[in-house]
Amino acid sequence: VFEEYHAQRTSHWLVDGPVRNCKGDKETDTFLGENHRMLCSGTTIGTREATLDYLRIMHGEMMKWMLDSKCRNHEMNGDDQSIHNYLFYAGRLPFAVAVPNRQGIVNTVGVQGSMIKKQYGGNYKMQKNEYQGADEDNGQWIGIHYDVTDKEGYFTNSDGTRSRVVHQYDRYGDPLDRWLDKQEGILW
Repeated sequence: VFEEYHAQRTSHWLVDGPVRNCKGDKETDTFLGENHRMLCSGTTIGTREATLDYLRIMHGEMMKWMLDSKCRNHEMNGDDQSIHNYLFYAGRLPFAVAVPNRQGIVNTVGVQGSMIKKQYGGNYKMQKNEYQGADEDNGQWIGIHYDVTDKEGYFTNSDGTRSRVVHQYDRYGDPLDRWLDKQEGILW
């Protein structure tokens, strides 16, 4: 399982609210009370056996939530994230290891991308529609001071190596989309 950006914690409404509604305050405080780093349910990698075990446990818990009216949240997408975090921190996935963000095969960039984009009100620099410090003519779609890419614009892990799998890259919007368009024939 892979951690989100360090600022995203299990106290976030996406996890805490649904788990608290479903499991109650006592159980929620027991398993999520330490305000752990949030795990992303969108990327889960493992051996065949571990993946099948994960899917069996996840499916079983989802079925329980669907049958319990206090666990169903019809107005929110993302119960899989709630259940994923609950199962891991409750010790129900003993074979799983949490990989810190930007340190494994998957780099989940969504939270940080949303935070950076929000700094620009979703509009970046209005005159150029780009992030501060960007030099798109030289492949830098975002300023290097954000420490999310190398000088050529590729997402990197914390050790500076290029990320192999980048999850939720769409959160960065138009500047990254333009860079990706220029990579046709190079990346795919």
